Amino acid sequence: MKITSVKSHVLRYELDKELGYSQQYYKHRTAHIVEVNTDEGITGWGECFGPGNIALANKYIIEKVIQPLIIGEDPLNKEYIWHKVYNLLRDSGQKGMPIQALSGVDIALWDILGKKN
Repeated sequence: MKITSVKSHVLRYELDKELGYSQQYYKHRTAHIVEVNTDEGITGWGECFGPGNIALANKYIIEKVIQPLIIGEDPLNKEYIWHKVYNLLRDSGQKGMPIQALSGVDIALWDILGKKN
């Protein structure tokens, strides 16, 4: 089995009332969903943390940085893919947006594994 595409879907919903916490307020609720497709027709779904417009930055990281690295890889080889991407991104920081983006892809790979078995 091979990965054929990785798509990023940023969903946004306008709230009736602002949502706030100690750091900031949000007028929109945002979710970032990652879709990993395979040549066997199995699709894995994952979710990235990243509120507000951070989701848009994570979308770019997934589609322009991570996707080219993992197209053609076996999605069942999750640990290899995780380390391959992490080793490239770790110089940009071992937390934050690069890791948020990678986590969404990783969850989608686990979903594929569950659907394959």
